[in-house]
Amino acid sequence: MHRAFPLLDKILMSTSNPSNTCSSRVARRGVFLAGFACLAVASTATAHDFWVIPDMFVSGSDSMIHASGRAGTRFPAGTAVPLARVADARIIGATGQTRISQLNVEGGSLRMHEKVPASGQYVIAVTLSSTPTHSTPTGMLRFLKAEGGASEATRLESRNALVGHDSLIYEATSYATAIVEVGPRGPRAFSISTGLPLEFIPINDPGHLHVGDTLHVKIVGNGQPVPNIGVFAGPAADTSVSTPAITSLALNADASGVLHLPVTSAAAWNLRAAYVYRRTGAAANEWRIARTTYVFQVTAAH
Repeated sequence: MHRAFPLLDKILMSTSNPSNTCSSRVARRGVFLAGFACLAVASTATAHDFWVIPDMFVSGSDSMIHASGRAGTRFPAGTAVPLARVADARIIGATGQTRISQLNVEGGSLRMHEKVPASGQYVIAVTLSSTPTHSTPTGMLRFLKAEGGASEATRLESRNALVGHDSLIYEATSYATAIVEVGPRGPRAFSISTGLPLEFIPINDPGHLHVGDTLHVKIVGNGQPVPNIGVFAGPAADTSVSTPAITSLALNADASGVLHLPVTSAAAWNLRAAYVYRRTGAAANEWRIARTTYVFQVTAAH
């Protein structure tokens, strides 16, 4: 049985949010991250995100999956998401999906427990409820820039998409996914679509990632690749120390909507992005914002 990294247990006990600074540790990763930038704007680096964090990314023969749902500004520390906010929670496998039936708040986490039917790889997918916000174009753009969607704000501004509307309505919904392995063998699920409005669909198997490898992942919005979308990625931060190094990096997908992420440390990693779209038949001033995270594990070098 392979447990989640010991550091993760220590991190999850902390909900502190120290100020962010670019560290020499990030700089030393330049050989892997040429062209990637540290997050210079604190508000962007500390966007309010929602993560699903498995207790174990890989289990032996136990068919129960246990995971925590936490909201915060520094992965993976945070606070419990109220049970009433969970609109949907599923475990998706290669041959089907199961709704998570055991949810409750324990301490500082929303806890999820579910038995899966067989060995294999599974994706946990959780949707939080949301409510419409009445705002102005400036207000919506400010929200995007503060909550991890700066590239989407730029896209909307460059297309004059919000011009002509003194007021608008937007609904920002948070989604969280994570990938786990149950049992010694079984079908893979990493490339299966969750059907969420914004999702990360790996091209190579995250379950086989080691330090020094590269994760290739397609970012899909409403079923289509999203070219050049901004993505934040990084390993778990050690928030148990007073001045943790910044670990989140600002990246961009390529013109095909594919992100190429060199993984540089053995840890739990996360990806996060925001995507703006309009529902079919929606009024011209009605917008949807999908904010999605994806959590996976990287093990030590081969």
